Amino acid sequence: MKKQRKEFLAGLLALLTITTAQAQLPSNATRYTQPGVDVQNYAFSLTLSDSTNQIQGETTIRFTRADDRQTVWFDLISSRDSAQTGMRVRSVSLPDGKTAPFSQRNDRVFINLPAAPNQPTEVVIRYDGTPSKGLIISRNKFGDRTFFGDNWPNNARNYLPVVDHPSDKATCSFTVNAPATYRIIANGKFLGETNLPNGKKLTRWQENTPIPTKVMVIGAAKFAVEEVGEVSGVPVQSWLYPNDSQKGFVDYRPAKEILQYFIDKIGPYSYEKLANVESTTIFGGMENASCIFYNEKVIVGKKDSDVEALLAHEIAHQWFGNSATEADWSQLWLSEGFATYFSALYLEHAYGKDTLNTVLNQNKNQIFRYTSLKPKGTIVDSTTSNLMDLLNPNSYQKGGWVLHMLRHELGDDIFWKGIRAYYEKFRNANAQTSDLQAVMENVSGKKLGQFFQQWLNQPGYPDIVWGSRYDAAKKALVIDVRQAQRTGAFFVVPLTFSIHGSNGRELSRTARLTMTEQTQTFTIPLATKPASVMIDPDNTVLMRATQMGK
Repeated sequence: MKKQRKEFLAGLLALLTITTAQAQLPSNATRYTQPGVDVQNYAFSLTLSDSTNQIQGETTIRFTRADDRQTVWFDLISSRDSAQTGMRVRSVSLPDGKTAPFSQRNDRVFINLPAAPNQPTEVVIRYDGTPSKGLIISRNKFGDRTFFGDNWPNNARNYLPVVDHPSDKATCSFTVNAPATYRIIANGKFLGETNLPNGKKLTRWQENTPIPTKVMVIGAAKFAVEEVGEVSGVPVQSWLYPNDSQKGFVDYRPAKEILQYFIDKIGPYSYEKLANVESTTIFGGMENASCIFYNEKVIVGKKDSDVEALLAHEIAHQWFGNSATEADWSQLWLSEGFATYFSALYLEHAYGKDTLNTVLNQNKNQIFRYTSLKPKGTIVDSTTSNLMDLLNPNSYQKGGWVLHMLRHELGDDIFWKGIRAYYEKFRNANAQTSDLQAVMENVSGKKLGQFFQQWLNQPGYPDIVWGSRYDAAKKALVIDVRQAQRTGAFFVVPLTFSIHGSNGRELSRTARLTMTEQTQTFTIPLATKPASVMIDPDNTVLMRATQMGK
C-alpha cells in the first residue's frame, strides 16, 4: 500500500499515509492465530443502504479443526451499549439449520460446536451494525456516496467475521445487495448481477485463490469501467468515478505493461483479473487482491512516472504480500519492501538506470531521516503493539534497499532465479524472512546469514567516513575507512571504489573491497597518482559516505 501530485505523489513514491488509526496486537499474541483452526472459505453476504450506514451481514465460514476442540472463535468488533458502531450477532447456525450456542466478548464471536477433528465444519453467522472503520462509508470528492473496504492491517473484523491475521488465508466470495445505482467491485471473478425489487441489485464475485483477510474487500460507487485488455489471459480493467474517467483511464492504462513485466520476471499471476479502482479510503493505494484501490486524489490525466510508480508498487503486491504473504506483521518487509523495490525495478525497465538511482537516493534519504528519529528501529520488528507503527521507512525503503543489495551480492541472474524460486515455493502461502534466506542460499550456494542478520535485525546503516592518499614511494593508493554510526554496532560492508587516472596515462579501474572491522586501511597497488577516487559509483550499498576534508 502507499500514501498520499508532487507533494502527494512524492509521498506515494516513499511511504503510505500514516494515519491516527490504532491497530493493536492482542495481549496474548501467541494464541492470536488460533492454532489448529484453518479457515478454508468465507462466503460473505452484505446488504448496503442509502438510508443508513448500518449494514446487514451473513457469513458462511468453512474451516477445519486439527483437534477435538469444541469452541472456536472469529474476530468481529462488537457493538456496545454506549457506542453507535460495532456488529451485533443475531444468530449462529449449522448447515442443517440447527442453531449453535455462541457468545460475543472481547471483540470475538465464540461458537460451541460438536467435536469434528480434521473434518470440514461450516457455520453461518448473521449480524448487523455500523462499522466504525474497515468499511469506509463516505462521500467522494464529487459528493457521491461510496462504500470501500479498507482492511489493513486487521480492520476486516469491523464488518466481517474472520480470523483477521495474515497467516490464515482462504478463498472467499461476496454477494452484495445494494441500491441499483451502484456498481460493485470485489475480489476474484464476476459471477453476475440480478435486479431486485425496490430499486435494488444483487452482485456476486468469487475469489478462488486463498488470500489473507487484509485484502478481502468490496467497493460500491458510481463507476465507469474500461476494459484495458488481457495479459496472459488475465483481464485488466480500470474503474473510475464517471467525472474522472477521461483522465483516470489514461492514468491507469500502464497497468497492462506493468502486469506483463512482473509475469515475465517473477512468475504467473495468481488471480482472475486485475482491476485498478479509484476509491475514497485512507491510503494512497491499497493492494487488495485483484482489485487495487487508489486514492481519488491521484488522478492526473497524462502519462506520469509517479503514477506509474504507484501502479507498479500496488501491482507488485499481487505477488508479494497477497500471494506470497508474510506469516506475521513483524515480517511486513516481505510485502512492503518487495513492492517498494519491484516498483523501482519496473521504472528501471521502463526508463533506465538513472531513474532507478533517483528512486534509490530518494529512498535512502527517507531512511536517513527516519533513523535519526528512531535509531533503534529494525526492519523485522516483533516488539510493536501498534501495527500502524510498522508503516515506516524500515519496512518500505530500507526493505527495498536490502533487496537491492542482495541483487548486487548475488548478481542479476542468481537474484532473479532466487526471486522466482521464492515465489514458486510460497505462492498462495505464507513465508518468514528465514524462508527467503533459505531459498536464496540454496539458489546461490552462498551463506547469507550475516547479510540477513545485519540488515534486517540490526538498527541503522553504515555511516562511512573515508579518505584516500597516494604513497609515491610504495606506488600505492591508501584508502582509510571507518564506520562512525552511533548505534554501537558495525556492519560488514562491501565497498567499491572507482579510480580514475590522470590525463589518460592510466586507464580507470575499480577496486572491490570488504570492510570487516570498524576501522580499516586498504592499500591498492597503483603506478601513478590517480586524478580522482569515488566510493560506491554504482549505488549498491545502503550507507552514508563522507569523504574526509570535504
